[in-house]
Amino acid sequence: MTQFKNMPAHSRAWIYQSSKEFTENDKKIFHELSETFLENWISHNKPVKGTIELFHSQFVVVLIDDLDDKVCGGSIDASQRLMKELEQELNVTLLDRMLAAYRKDGKIISLPLHEFRILVESGVLNENTIVFNNLVSTKEEFENNWEVPLKRSWHKQLIA
Repeated sequence: MTQFKNMPAHSRAWIYQSSKEFTENDKKIFHELSETFLENWISHNKPVKGTIELFHSQFVVVLIDDLDDKVCGGSIDASQRLMKELEQELNVTLLDRMLAAYRKDGKIISLPLHEFRILVESGVLNENTIVFNNLVSTKEEFENNWEVPLKRSWHKQLIA
């Protein structure tokens, strides 16, 4: 298994936001299932160079280095199946792309996108609110553009 810090900047990234913060027991199950998955993850009969990490006890980040060997769709589908398994085991939602998250007083607030929009429209959230841009697609983008002010994220389209 490759550690997150050792993955190259060009690695493809997928971010899955949990509907709730993982408990300590959830984290244990997450690590067990992720490690087993990574040990058996293959593409074109070769091991996938990838990693799966949990950030802020609420975001699952999958990285794949596919510069040399393009990862097949079946391998990406396998990672989706892992997310579904985690959803069932942990009683969380990871595949709902209609969740948004922002920071408030050091805490991460996760809520449905329509509620997030209402907070923006009412002025509770503004262009300087730190949001999580789960649409980043590489490790480099993740490191530089994941936690950003709303005005630097796709969320900016919600500013009236």
